[in-house]
Amino acid sequence: MPAILYKANASPPARAVMMLIDILGLKHIEQRNLNPVLREQDEPEIKKKNPMRTIPMLDEGDFWLADSHAIMIYLLEKYGKPEHSQLYPVDSRKRATINQRLFFDCGVLFERLRAVMAPTYIGRLTEMSKAMIRNIVDAYSTLEDYLSENLYMASDVVTIADLSLVSTMATLVGLVPIDEKRFPKLSQWYDNMNKTDYCKKINISGGKEHSDGLKAMMENTKYYQQRKTSKL
Repeated sequence: MPAILYKANASPPARAVMMLIDILGLKHIEQRNLNPVLREQDEPEIKKKNPMRTIPMLDEGDFWLADSHAIMIYLLEKYGKPEHSQLYPVDSRKRATINQRLFFDCGVLFERLRAVMAPTYIGRLTEMSKAMIRNIVDAYSTLEDYLSENLYMASDVVTIADLSLVSTMATLVGLVPIDEKRFPKLSQWYDNMNKTDYCKKINISGGKEHSDGLKAMMENTKYYQQRKTSKL
């Protein structure tokens, strides 16, 4: 059975894995779309393999793996060639730094985005609160600090930490643009990442699709709330 990556183009974690697959040239992995808005990841077959019911998920027939960060590490360790070693070096300190950035992505940056996504998807958010925006900007400040000594998030070369973080950022910048004067290093890093072939092919359009979709849902919620109020 060929390997299958269950994904959604708008999903930041899925885009991170998709970019790595592109870099590694893993053409044998079928990429199969799921619609998270329709909760297609809740289908019994998917739920059995991935109790978290999250996207992305890698299915190799007799082995299933969820969480984009775990999937990327697995794919690199299984399929990575010497020329890919900089993406996740064997040096323990370099790897620890990358891991820390990955944990920041899943534990802080993506959680700040999830705080917007969750109420939006269930029709309870008409616009982002000041607290939501403040928390996202605070995360930008941390990323700016990470770039104080390196060109990229964990070193002077691109690693999987950059893939994870830029996938989340591609959605966030559509909601809260980067202030170039306040965060010049973050702005330059984001521009540099967007010049890569894999970001052009996968991440830029996917991030725009996601942020545009979130904003459209907020507008729809606002419209229906106003209609409901006007009828009272």
